[in-house]
Amino acid sequence: MAETFKVLEVVCPTCGKVKNVNVPEAIFSQKKFGSIKIQIPINAVCPEHQFIVFVDTKGIIRGYEKIDILMDTVSPIVDRETAGRVNLKNLIQIFGIYGIFSLIHGKIFNYPSYVIKDENFQYDEALLNSVGDNLLPETYRGSKTIYIIEDPDINKIKVKDKDALILDTSQHIFQTPWSIKLKFEEQIIKRALEIIDEEEQLKLLQQDISNLIKEVHYTVSILEEVDQIYEDDLAVKISKALSIKKTSTYHLNLIKEFIRRNISKKIVSKIKNRVGEFLSVI
Repeated sequence: MAETFKVLEVVCPTCGKVKNVNVPEAIFSQKKFGSIKIQIPINAVCPEHQFIVFVDTKGIIRGYEKIDILMDTVSPIVDRETAGRVNLKNLIQIFGIYGIFSLIHGKIFNYPSYVIKDENFQYDEALLNSVGDNLLPETYRGSKTIYIIEDPDINKIKVKDKDALILDTSQHIFQTPWSIKLKFEEQIIKRALEIIDEEEQLKLLQQDISNLIKEVHYTVSILEEVDQIYEDDLAVKISKALSIKKTSTYHLNLIKEFIRRNISKKIVSKIKNRVGEFLSVI
């Protein structure tokens, strides 16, 4: 049976250019997903911008998110030297830039990730998990978190994990179990793409993730010594001890998420929100 498409009128959130984009009808038929993220690459709508479109299961556009990374270093054509190799460039070509943000976030924060493969996808679970593990310090390696769904029929998807990332190899993201924006992942990928050497790209990603986890470990050491602590006080302690700029609310939320997902929900519950407590008693 020939594949049918739904036409979406997409507006670039940066320049306002409008263009119709064809999206397979099949991705809207799975009612278990509340929102689907569709990656719009450069030249699909306008020649300079890439972004995410949030679409509900009825095919109605609910919002947009800009992606500011310049992708001049990632050609849409895989050259002979890199064909078949697993590197950042090729993975972005397969999953799209936002898909890579999501897969890295899933690996760092220990979310199960399910990849719906098409017939051209050539990598297996062991290889993808190995690539993900290489980004992490040794202590956090070894957990299988990436799974491949062999059947491309979206209607047959069966995922046991409710807190799972689900995406396909056509740059559609069906489910993200987190509410936090992926600014950290965007930042570290942007830095890595400024380097041509593939091994150096990996080393830089490892370094940035390792720096985050060092902050996590120091945060845990503080929490082990207190009954509770307010977020703003904790942020000041982290910044002073590690001689870094003041820890932002966003960055502190990353630290809390890592502790909750990888170390202990009980420990992270010691972190209190001063405003939240005030509002709860009025």
